[in-house]
Amino acid sequence: MHHPASQPVAGLSGRAQPAIGSAEFNRVLANPDYGDLRAFLAYWQSKQVGVGIPRRGDIDPVDIPHLLPNVLMIDVVGQPAYDFHYRLLGTTIVAIDGVDYTGSRLSDMVPSTDDFRHIWNHHLDAAAGRIALRHDTLRWSRDGSRDHVDYVILLLPLRRHGDAIESLFGYIHYCMDDLQRPWSFRISG
Repeated sequence: MHHPASQPVAGLSGRAQPAIGSAEFNRVLANPDYGDLRAFLAYWQSKQVGVGIPRRGDIDPVDIPHLLPNVLMIDVVGQPAYDFHYRLLGTTIVAIDGVDYTGSRLSDMVPSTDDFRHIWNHHLDAAAGRIALRHDTLRWSRDGSRDHVDYVILLLPLRRHGDAIESLFGYIHYCMDDLQRPWSFRISG
């Protein structure tokens, strides 16, 4: 279960959702620790025609094998969007979370309440074509085996036919190995 947090991560203040092109967005991506996020965004931008949103069919996993473990693909439910269906979760995401939410909806995972409004707004904004980074903290309440992991997530819109945004292409950067963190986390397996 994801729970909100407000701890800063590598220059990104808690609950902040800096938009693409903003000084804070650019400052975060300039951090050497976020090369994977820069590569993910650059890949998406390389698939744009002009300034348009790339089509889902233009995304080819063969192009980004090194990024796939942290990639997620989400279908937008409804026009306008009212929910999100998680179609694909990378292996690192599943390993760290401890649960494979593939096939679940966002409404199955987190309620649309004030405590989780920032998560819902991030998805809804991406479905409307607005791109932003979101810092959050994953906390485990199921079994108490782990405390938390900070992460930064980028959700990018994709269209299938016409101009409607029908999918979100996401990447999660886990901050557990960032040098400024006083703790570490290992995936055993």
